[in-house]
Amino acid sequence: MEIVRAYQSPLGRMRMLAGTPALDFANTLHWRDGELLDFVPTYRALVEFCGPAHLLSDKEMRHVLRVAKDYPQRTAMLHADALAFRAVLKNWLAASAVNLPHRRVPQKTFAAAIDKLGDGVALGELLTLADETVTALRLPLLRIAAAACLLVLFSPQGDIRQCEADGCGGFFLNTSRSKPRRWCSMDGCGNRAKAARFRKARKSSS
Repeated sequence: MEIVRAYQSPLGRMRMLAGTPALDFANTLHWRDGELLDFVPTYRALVEFCGPAHLLSDKEMRHVLRVAKDYPQRTAMLHADALAFRAVLKNWLAASAVNLPHRRVPQKTFAAAIDKLGDGVALGELLTLADETVTALRLPLLRIAAAACLLVLFSPQGDIRQCEADGCGGFFLNTSRSKPRRWCSMDGCGNRAKAARFRKARKSSS
């Protein structure tokens, strides 16, 4: 039985079902039960998300959170930067999803957003936990930027799709060989979509 990673957010449990860390990050903002929820409402939540997303090790996560306590203004700005990048990422994914109407998002717009998130940091600094405060606090953003780059540069095994359930909008990789995956989770959105179709069929036949 496959073990599904999950992030225990301030709003509850968020399962990592998308297939890549970049898609999981995009899905930290999505609809649930008719309400738009942000699963990383603070810098601390962003750092804690990066653990189960495999973007930070436990050691890195603890160090960043320890440093963050002394820099509330700096971390608030970094959190805002991460959310701004998430908005650009979601736009790019919506333009890339195979089951959505095709629209063009300039690649240079997405590249510029990744560059801004990295803030000119050398690639080698992605690999280590720096002692310098500025770099340590930016490490979660650097890893998110790297995950987005990997998604673009190295085509994943599967198509990017968006969940077809009403009021979800989550992105995922479709790796099914038999038929396209339609929902981010069969036991969640899939079951709700089937139940809605059943109720609609019963209502129309009565």
